[in-house]
Amino acid sequence: MASLRSRLNLSTARTCGNVLRRSISTQGATKSFVIPTLASSAAVLAAGGTAAFAYYQMQSNVGILPVLEASAPGNKKASQERTFIMIKPDGVKRGLVSDIIKRFEQRGYKLVAMKMMMADEALLNEHYGDLKKKPFFPGLVKFISSGPVVAMVWEGKAVVKQGRQMLGETNPLSSKPGSIRGDFSIDMGRNIIHGSDSVESANTEINLWFNKNELMDYALPLESMVFE
Repeated sequence: MASLRSRLNLSTARTCGNVLRRSISTQGATKSFVIPTLASSAAVLAAGGTAAFAYYQMQSNVGILPVLEASAPGNKKASQERTFIMIKPDGVKRGLVSDIIKRFEQRGYKLVAMKMMMADEALLNEHYGDLKKKPFFPGLVKFISSGPVVAMVWEGKAVVKQGRQMLGETNPLSSKPGSIRGDFSIDMGRNIIHGSDSVESANTEINLWFNKNELMDYALPLESMVFE
């Protein structure tokens, strides 16, 4: 009788093990947690559950509880893109610094550098070098150097392009409601904020305004809730 029971348990274990193996093999590509339908009755589970576990562990190299993973790891390089954002004197004096920071943080971007400073003419001549031939250039430099600015570096996926969209158009009257300029400014000469227009210019501007030791490298606790 004992011999018959052992043979029955072994047969049940093999059947359960085969079902479990097929279930994991069909689901293994996603590494998701598998709940196998080992049998159709409680009696079979009671008789063979323990034996099935032991048999399967001996016959398979696949763990019964694979590592939980919502999806394949994302492109980490994409999340490392950085942009330069500067709140101009009008934005600082109007008390909009915290509102602007909040928008970037709520979007999911990470602040990796920030400082309040007075930008001198030499720095601004280099920063706005491509505008030197424009008739408004002297007035632009004079205004930006007239008060403190807040220089920042933000990091995240496609942050350069998305940052520009968050800022709005150069002319606030052409900016959509919901953008920073569309919500907070009216005149093009007082459009509150500057943002890099390409990855290349972002890298140039970041190196112009910040030293390498001023750029922070850290992880946000909820980063996995922002980046897949």
